[in-house]
Amino acid sequence: MLSSPVGSPSRPSTCASGPTGTLALRKILRGAIFLGVGISVLGAAEKKSTAGAARTTPNIVLIVTDDQGYGDCTSNWKTDLQTPFMDEIARHGVRFTQFRVNPLCSPTRSSIMTGLYSLENGMWRGPGESARAEPAGGWPADERRIKDNVIMLPQLLKKQGYTTGAFGKWHLGYDKVNVPGARGFDQFFGFLGGAHPYWLVANSRVEDLNGKPVNAGHTTDLFADHAIAFIRENKDRPFFCYLPFNAVHGPLRRESSPRDSAKPEWLAYYEKRGVPQPRRDYCAVMTHADARIGDVLKTLRELGLEKNTLVICLSDNGGILHDYPSNNGPLRGGKGETYEGGIRVPAMMMWPGVIPAGTVSKADAVHFDLFATILDAAGAPVPPKNGAYPVHGVSLLPHAKSKAQSPLPERYLFWDLYGDVGAVHGKWKLVGDIGNHSGDFARAVAETEKAQFELYNLDEDIGEKNNLAARFPDIYADLKQRHLEWLRQFAREGGAAKAAMTPEERAAKQASRAERKAGKKKAK
Repeated sequence: MLSSPVGSPSRPSTCASGPTGTLALRKILRGAIFLGVGISVLGAAEKKSTAGAARTTPNIVLIVTDDQGYGDCTSNWKTDLQTPFMDEIARHGVRFTQFRVNPLCSPTRSSIMTGLYSLENGMWRGPGESARAEPAGGWPADERRIKDNVIMLPQLLKKQGYTTGAFGKWHLGYDKVNVPGARGFDQFFGFLGGAHPYWLVANSRVEDLNGKPVNAGHTTDLFADHAIAFIRENKDRPFFCYLPFNAVHGPLRRESSPRDSAKPEWLAYYEKRGVPQPRRDYCAVMTHADARIGDVLKTLRELGLEKNTLVICLSDNGGILHDYPSNNGPLRGGKGETYEGGIRVPAMMMWPGVIPAGTVSKADAVHFDLFATILDAAGAPVPPKNGAYPVHGVSLLPHAKSKAQSPLPERYLFWDLYGDVGAVHGKWKLVGDIGNHSGDFARAVAETEKAQFELYNLDEDIGEKNNLAARFPDIYADLKQRHLEWLRQFAREGGAAKAAMTPEERAAKQASRAERKAGKKKAK
């Protein structure tokens, strides 16, 4: 069987990993090859070169998908959307069932790159258009940009002798000190903003490190092709390849915009499987990206680099529900919310011979752990501080190497996305909405103090349906107080900051929230 109805529960595959994968995977690949899309990378063994054979410093490939929901990964959940190569990474390494990120693109990426909460590194939401050039008098305290005293991951890796390349969506700054070339990347090919059409035209914003625009092609192929070329070019020295696809972020087909973003062969692949529009376009875009992940894995094998490469793959936030037909599986909510559907995402990593195959981790791993994990793999010290704040991430490698038997440290984890808040400690989850504070954290503290939140036991209620705040007042009070203390530091840092959003941005945000709430009511 290739798939089952969306929302049907599933267990992770227990079939033995290997060059051919499972029967279902072989059927998927045969169908894809019949369509001429060439995604099979799990076939007969390729002749390997000796590149990197004498080198012990591992290569690192970090793949980030965009807005991919927890239920849109077949190693997590039975779905009509096939992800055989993300699943293959999970089978050959470790799959995290409780990996959490921020509920929005830029904040997650900033935490991965800095080891900090996004509120600490300055990217408390996506970079604003006003953050393209420093204003007279300097940057405001509440400006949405990575702070100048914060160092990014590729800058630290370069000190370890790594060659670095980024290929895809940046979304971490437009100003001259925050573009990829200024933040440690030797090569860049992609776009700086938060969204981009998949099919490039004359006014494309996709560019290389020198700002030269590219006006033809499909972004998924362009980003993967450049990443693969980078890997081949640097096969004899340690490299950090960052591949942040814009799949499966909009623009995608929807009722108000009946245009496809997927390539015709992938649309045909899902049409044959009876997937209707607009879900068909969504699935086709995502599986296309998964297939190109497969091509990256194939390249590593061809070059003899697979056993000396740490591959990490995750989504930057949960699936978007009010515009596109994402699937967050059993989880409540989606992108922009701190319910699990907004912050719990597909995540897996493999390092053959180092991370035992078939590991499944239930640990509360998070975005900024990848900062420490990658530095640990590279043999680089994890700095105790980054800018003014302590680095929070812990390396996931000891946990993964132990087949998830070595526990992560007990810790409290916090979220704030301009008013959507959350806190997690073990099985307990606090979640709520204080209204959009627009970067005024003094106001956020005041609103939090008087707000009534919800409390959930995630071990028993993964869908966050049964609010236990009244039944467990001590746990509720502890989580709320700790979240308040965490939030207060940003109020002290920035004071009663004026709203960082422009009137146009504020209006757009309000319209988006209204649309989201209307979508929830319609779904009910």
